[in-house]
Amino acid sequence: MKKLKLCLLLVMSALLLPIYAVAQDIYRMTGAAQFEQGHDSHNLPFPVNPLTAGFLTFNGNAFMFHYNGHDCSVKVNKRVNFYVDPVISHSFGSRNKFNAFLSTKFRAKGDVLTDTYILGEADAPLCSGLRSAMIYSSPDEMVLLDGSWAYVFERQTHTPTNAEQSFDCTRANTNVEHLICKNVELVKLDATVNRGYIAMLLTDSKEISYQDPVRLDQINWIRKVRNVCNDNACLLNAYHSRIQYLKGKIATTDPSYPNDDSNDEGD
Repeated sequence: MKKLKLCLLLVMSALLLPIYAVAQDIYRMTGAAQFEQGHDSHNLPFPVNPLTAGFLTFNGNAFMFHYNGHDCSVKVNKRVNFYVDPVISHSFGSRNKFNAFLSTKFRAKGDVLTDTYILGEADAPLCSGLRSAMIYSSPDEMVLLDGSWAYVFERQTHTPTNAEQSFDCTRANTNVEHLICKNVELVKLDATVNRGYIAMLLTDSKEISYQDPVRLDQINWIRKVRNVCNDNACLLNAYHSRIQYLKGKIATTDPSYPNDDSNDEGD
């Protein structure tokens, strides 16, 4: 009987552990920025594309960082209720300034942070950005401070999108978006522009935030060039011009852009 109970316990454990792992919340990186002048470079890869951005999971004792099919962990040395600790006080001066930085750079809500985790040693080089770092968390966000860099992670509530593809036409709202979705060539051109934009984030961006010049330039083009179009001819011209601009910017790092299988370059 004891052996039977032991076997049942082992079987239940084998079944429940994977379920527990799946049930863990995923916090996907959405931004990275340097919060004070320093000589250290960022240790974690920039989240240029939601689909491939690194993410965190937490099992109560350690944080696991996942990126590009690899993962590593770092144990929690101490957990306390959030407060303006020496790290925040030294780097920002006050909670209001800390909150303002998070809001300006990432649209993050620093005023709802509830917990502080002081991390220990990491078990692999991939987690060098978590070694002896600080994590401040709320149910929906995590803020990681490492050296002079801040990384923001948001709780994943839906499948991440591939930023290199055209936008989801099932969610088209504006006249311009409907015009694009009704034209196969424009859909392809939109994806080509997005690929170039991601390539520029990888090569030109010093941070991934709402103040990143590369991001602001893309938003400016969408608002002031693409979105003022009222017909396909205007959109075709806008997209071809944008692709030529992006091609010139990333020619040395991505000479194959645009892809050879699309006749989108407008040459």
